[in-house]
Formats: sequence, C-alpha cells, structure tokens
Amino acid sequence: MTLNIPTDRPLRSPRQLLELVTAIREAGEHDENDWIEWKSSYDLTQKEVRATLARHIIGMANRMPEKSAAFCQGHGYIAIGVEPGNVEGVTSIDLADLDSGLQPYLGHQGPEWSASYVSLDGRTILVITVEPPQMGDLIHTLNKEFANYVAGMIFVRRSGRTVQANPGEVLALTRRATQQAFTPQNMTVTPGVDPVEVPLWKFNEYIDQQCAQREGQLLRPENTKRRSGLGAVNLDSRNEKDYRKEVTEHLKDYREFLVSLARQSYVRGGAGELQLTISNPDQTSHQGVRVELTFPAHLSAILADDYVNEKFTPPRPPQPLGSSYPAFLNASIINSLTPPYRGPSELETSIESGTVVFNVASVRAEGQVALPKIHFVADSWRDDEGVIAWAITALNSGGRARGTIQLAQVGVATVASREENS
Repeated sequence: MTLNIPTDRPLRSPRQLLELVTAIREAGEHDENDWIEWKSSYDLTQKEVRATLARHIIGMANRMPEKSAAFCQGHGYIAIGVEPGNVEGVTSIDLADLDSGLQPYLGHQGPEWSASYVSLDGRTILVITVEPPQMGDLIHTLNKEFANYVAGMIFVRRSGRTVQANPGEVLALTRRATQQAFTPQNMTVTPGVDPVEVPLWKFNEYIDQQCAQREGQLLRPENTKRRSGLGAVNLDSRNEKDYRKEVTEHLKDYREFLVSLARQSYVRGGAGELQLTISNPDQTSHQGVRVELTFPAHLSAILADDYVNEKFTPPRPPQPLGSSYPAFLNASIINSLTPPYRGPSELETSIESGTVVFNVASVRAEGQVALPKIHFVADSWRDDEGVIAWAITALNSGGRARGTIQLAQVGVATVASREENS
C-alpha cells in the first residue's frame, strides 16, 4: 500500500511536507515503503540517534534510480516524531547542529539531504529529504562505526526497512556507480504444482478445547487457595489475583504452543504446499532479485523451515499458590540481551498479511534457484479469489515479469486421533 498523498512530484514546500506528515498520521501500520521512513520520536541530541538517522539516509541514497523514480521523482523522506495514529513530536535543535552531528557518519562525500521542521497537532516534526539517486552516483557507506555497525557498511532500503546490502545489491550499486545501463530481464517463476491444493484449517476448535481444559485444571480450588503447613516457612508472596494473571499469560503461551504444533503437523503433511523455482533464460546474471507473491485476505502463509524440524517445548504452567519458587533470570534482563550480529544471507524471506517476498542475492545466467517452501492456510474459502499473483524484478535489469498460480480447495485439515493421543 502507499500513503494517501500524491507522489507524482517531489514534496518540498512547507505545505507539502505538512501533507506528508498528516498522511503518515492517518496511514496504516504497514504503509511504510522504500521511499518513506518514520519514527515516533527521537532525542536528536544523542549520538546514537544521529548515527541511526545517517543509516536511514544512506539506505535512501543507495536506492536504484529506476525503481525510486516511481515515487516523488526519486526523493526519499524520513519523518521523526510521527507514526500511524500517533504524533509525539521532537524537541527541535539547530539544524546546523544536526548537520554537524550526522556528518561524521555520512562522510564528506555522503548523500545530499536537507531537513525541515513542520508543526502537526501542536507538535514539532522533523522531516529529512534525501535527494534522488542517479546513475553514476557513488556507493554510499557508513563512515564511522556505532553500536553493532562498522565503518564501510553499505545500507539499502528493502521492503520498507533499512538493512545491510546483500552481495547482489552491492553489485547492482557498483553498476550504478559505473553508469551501466539496465538490460531487460526475462525471468519466470514456476510452481512445483499448479493448482496449489489448500485444505480448510480446522485446528482451532481442537486448540480451543485444549486451552479450556488446561484453564480448568489450573483454576481448581487446590491451586488457587494458598496452602500452609504447620511451622513451615513459605516464601510465595503471590495472592489469588497474581496467580490468575499468571494463568492468563500461560494460556496465551500455551495457545501459541498448540498453534505451532498444529502448523508443524500441517507442514509435515504437505498441506497447502508451494515451492517456486526462479528460471533465468538470459545470458546475463541478475542481481538483487525480488519475487513478490500476493494472495487473498482469507489466506495466510507460513514458512516450512520455521516448523518442519523444530522441537516446540510446552510452556511451564504457573505453580499453585503456596509453592516455593526457585530464582529465575529476570525476563526483562533476558529480553535486553543483544543477539550477535549476523550479516545478510543469500536468500531472505519475509511474510506479512497478504504478501510473501523472497529476496535473492543473484540468479546466474541460464540458471535456476529454488525458493523456500511455503504453505498456505485457509480459515475460509471463496470461489472468486483462488489465485496467487506473482511478480519478479531485479536491481540490475529492467522490466517486471508477472503471472498467476491457481488455488484449489481440497479437503479439511484437522487433528488426527493419533495426534490427539500423543
């Protein structure tokens, strides 16, 4: 989706920038796109904030000219202080100070950008405008390290996010820098089966029954009433309200566990399975290949690799009132641990409502690439919406190939009796 604002021209004047931030406030959660980035609020005096802004500016400047020209004639925008449904604003600083704060991360040959303040709902919003990328532009890199990022990293915009460039994107930017012209591409996407047979998902009733049964067990009187022994010291400081809150949280985790098991059974059974293969008949390799699938709203998609070999562990139920509690690592400490940084992979898959996107680093000349298996799940079925649409593009070549894959409702997916017993 796109913002509800004309994008056939650059947005430069104060009135146009006000229209932009207003459109962001009225936007949907997933309307963020390659040409627009928004953040609810930042402290513009902080070094890490300025470094993060520099990373987004670099990503905007490293877009490909042909693709970026589709919106605002290639201009990119970063709005700070506004997001869909929320206007927090920022504490304004001198824009000259902002410039000097970003320069160490952007470098002296960094992207061309400018900044302006606009007022919305009585709050100040910062809008950074990044000039359109052009053929012949240098590859823009991070000039100074910060956090987990090191100097020399290359960032690009992908699916509305700023990420590190993969090898195909680096090669495409290299060709942009040498002003290599786009060549047409004739790639196709072929499904392993057509139509894709998708059964109706009927696991939910079973999951509801299991959750209700678990809730009944946990809320038995012997669990909700504090037990005390003569002369015993009890360190359990919870009351019944605390225990019931723990049960509610546990049931959420338990439902997720059962859904994961149901999906694993669904995937292992091959239900709703689709595996695509990219075929490149051209005499040249294509870099930064993107395959996008769109499908009806009554369907959802899951990635087979997330379920087929996973070992899902049931959540630990809360201890009855009066139990002795061992000391566990605080959850807030666990959540604050930063995972080790890993570079970009050769093939990345992202799944959102109604779309699946595969980003492939490269497809060699006259070569093929098999994409990860996905499985479609149908909670309902409508005869007039049995089609998956696909489109394929590449950063170093022109054109967009399109096609469709048929869907067919076949049978019902539910829990088998042997699975219930286990």
